[in-house]
Amino acid sequence: MDLKDEIAKVAYELFERDGRQHGKDREHWVEAERIVKARRMEREAEGSRKVAPPKKAAAKGEASVKRKEKTPKSGEAGAAKQPKKPSRAPRSK
Repeated sequence: MDLKDEIAKVAYELFERDGRQHGKDREHWVEAERIVKARRMEREAEGSRKVAPPKKAAAKGEASVKRKEKTPKSGEAGAAKQPKKPSRAPRSK
């Protein structure tokens, strides 16, 4: 359905809801435009959202979230010591 047809349909529904009072056609039209545009924006937002597939349930006794262990940086307690590079001996002439 094109935009104008959809707005006209909603405006008519508003007209009926208000007891078919004449003289409010512009109010109904403006309100219908707002409603239709909001609906379209909502549909577009839903279409652009990417839904991640559901994760498989963890087996019994297994943590549902596995955490990566943090490795300490050099200089911090528990950091593995780096082997020193051999120093070059002076060359003999």
